[in-house]
Amino acid sequence: MDYPLKTLTQLRPQLTALRKKRGLTQAQLGAAIGVTQARIVEIEANPGVVSLQQILQILHALDAELVIRESSSTPGPVAASTPAPPKRGQW
Repeated sequence: MDYPLKTLTQLRPQLTALRKKRGLTQAQLGAAIGVTQARIVEIEANPGVVSLQQILQILHALDAELVIRESSSTPGPVAASTPAPPKRGQW
């Protein structure tokens, strides 16, 4: 299932929910990625101050992944275009 995130504050409950869904305590998740339970508490409380590398380690340990997807409201790339030549008599 996808959980689109637009802000860092949305990441906090998702990390906690994924950990609990996997049946892991904070201490178990910490052990899985080589940090203390206290560090997992900090990460879940404020994921915005954590390196992307550590977030990716956590997601890997939780059997989750980071996906970057263009928003459907984002316009596609702007194609370079050459202007049409002027019509006869429009110089």
